[in-house]
Formats: sequence, C-alpha cells, structure tokens
Amino acid sequence: MNSTARFALFFAPSDDSPLGVYGATVLRRKAQSPSEWVNPSIPVNFENTPVWRSCVEVPAHYGFHATIQAPFELQSSYAVSELQRDLADFCTHQKPLSLEGLGPRRTQRYEALAFEQQPPEVKNFAAACIEQFNQYRAPLSDEDLCRRQKKALSPSQIGYLEDFGYPYVFDDFNFHMTLSGNMPENENGYYLQWLTALYAVMVPEPPILDRLSLFQQTDRKSPFVRIAEYPFAQV
Repeated sequence: MNSTARFALFFAPSDDSPLGVYGATVLRRKAQSPSEWVNPSIPVNFENTPVWRSCVEVPAHYGFHATIQAPFELQSSYAVSELQRDLADFCTHQKPLSLEGLGPRRTQRYEALAFEQQPPEVKNFAAACIEQFNQYRAPLSDEDLCRRQKKALSPSQIGYLEDFGYPYVFDDFNFHMTLSGNMPENENGYYLQWLTALYAVMVPEPPILDRLSLFQQTDRKSPFVRIAEYPFAQV
C-alpha cells in the first residue's frame, strides 16, 4: 500500500456555519481533527445504533465535504507551499455561489446532500478548479487506476480518469456531500428520514459555497484532515 501523503481540494463549510454544524453533527467529526467530535447539545437519535455507526464510518474518514479535486499525490516538481499560494490567489478571484436546492437524497446506494438539478455555475466552478490545479497532481499509480476501473465507467469517464485522475469531472461532475457509506438493503429509509428532518431544522436557509479547503491524508489508512482553507472574495 502506498504510504505517500495525498491532498484533495474540497468544499468544506466553515465550522460555525449552519451547514458545517450539520455535517459535524451527523458525522461526529470536525474537518481539522481526525478524532470524533460530539456536541452534547444536539441529540442524535442514531448515535447509539449499529445502523448509524455503519452509516458514518466511511464519510467520517474523509470529513464533511464536497469533492472538487479528488485525492492526489503531489507532483514531485511542486512544493505544498506553491499549491497553497496558487489556491490563495485563485480564491481571491471567486464569488460565493448559492447552493439553493441542496438537500439530503439517496444517490445510488448512499445518502448525500445533493441537487435534483445541479446549478450550472457550481459545475463551471468545479471545472475551473480542475483546469487550474490538475498540474499539481502526480499521475495515478497502476494500483489506483485498477481500483478506479473496477467500477463501470463510460468512455468519457475513462478518459477523465487517465487525464485528470478522477472519472467524475466536467460533464460528469455531480456536486454532493456524502453522509453515508453503502446503505443496507433492509434499512427502509429511516436514516434518510432522520437526515432530512435534521437538515430542515439546522439549515433553514440555502447554504453558500464560499471557500475551498486543502485536505491532507498522511497515509492511506489515516483520515483526511483540513490543513488550510481559503474563503472567496465577498463580492
């Protein structure tokens, strides 16, 4: 197993925003800490059940986020500081984007915050990020390519995987914030009902995509941790 550190560009809301508090409440983890986080002031009906534990294990490993540029090893010709400078400059030229319409939904076999119809400006923003920052990405290893190719991919997704290290970019990009791993077939929708009810209470206004965060994974077994965030210009 490759032990080289990986980085990722995620949208992770500020910890004190309604969306950030919602994500930390569901996953019981803050993005900048690898340990579990518990807010005793907010009851979580699923907290002590096997279903809840199995639901959050996978997304908690990555932290509450939407993938903009998927995890990558850094190209050897670049230093992390160069990536950080570029991120800081890029984000000073971005305007916050409304995420109106975002809500808990079943996506394939897992639950996530997603759109019924993705706003084109969100898709365009993600494409601009890939175009700007793909230069920092080292080519995928044969092991990573084989792992990705185990899923059924379209010809365009195979091309994206080879060129950009991730099959779901550009026309195949789908903004989502994962809230579960694969759901058991006999779960009967209770978890999604709980997510939906909690979201309605905790995120009453449309959230805003207003920053990019740089996450790091020190090795493949360690959780992803936010090491820096770059708010957009408030224009």
